[in-house]
Amino acid sequence: MGVQRSSDTERNTGKKGLQVSSYFRTRIAALIMTLVVMAGQTWIAHAINFNFVWILPLISGVLLTSSILAYSGSHRKPSRSARALSIAVVVLLPLINLVCMGWFIYDMLNPATVTLPHQLLLAGFALWIVNIGVFSLAYWELDTGGPEVRALGLPTVFRNKNYPDFVFPQQTSNDPQLAPENWTPGFLDYLYLSITTATSFSPAALTPYTHMAKMMAGVEALVSLFILGLIVTRAMSL
Repeated sequence: MGVQRSSDTERNTGKKGLQVSSYFRTRIAALIMTLVVMAGQTWIAHAINFNFVWILPLISGVLLTSSILAYSGSHRKPSRSARALSIAVVVLLPLINLVCMGWFIYDMLNPATVTLPHQLLLAGFALWIVNIGVFSLAYWELDTGGPEVRALGLPTVFRNKNYPDFVFPQQTSNDPQLAPENWTPGFLDYLYLSITTATSFSPAALTPYTHMAKMMAGVEALVSLFILGLIVTRAMSL
């Protein structure tokens, strides 16, 4: 129950520095991306005349703020409630994206729509870019129990084993010239994973290891393909 405290961990100031720096290094980048995603979803909802556009940033903002504050007190192993809040954010954002996608399809097929064709086309591109951001956050938050657990090498909160969900080349390399010892992926690594999955429809240079990772990558590829198909359809009808 809680984190097992060893005398080495308590005395090691370098480890304490890693705890503090890991929090800011991992959370700030994701916070910026979440704000970008929220802004993008709000703009898409406004562009396609979604009447309750203000609900999207309100719900996301409350959960996001709660999940960030839940980690601010301790930079050690997160509690179950903190992890639940973080997971709720990454579950909520794709659901909002699906709402935007459904409204986009309705607006595109509705002959009585007042949305300008070029504005609807731009909304489709924005939807695709936001989808990349949403899945980058999901990969980053869910892989191996979360960023704090990865950075500090702690056991996961909801699993007994600490197997990675995604295996990066740096984690399998034994050459110190290619990767430093105890390398852990940062947010930009998961953003790259999301971009490659959305463009080539498969992860590049890394391996989805668990069933969850494979399903997430597969869902992103299918959603990305579907959105691009909608964009091409909208462009051909101009």
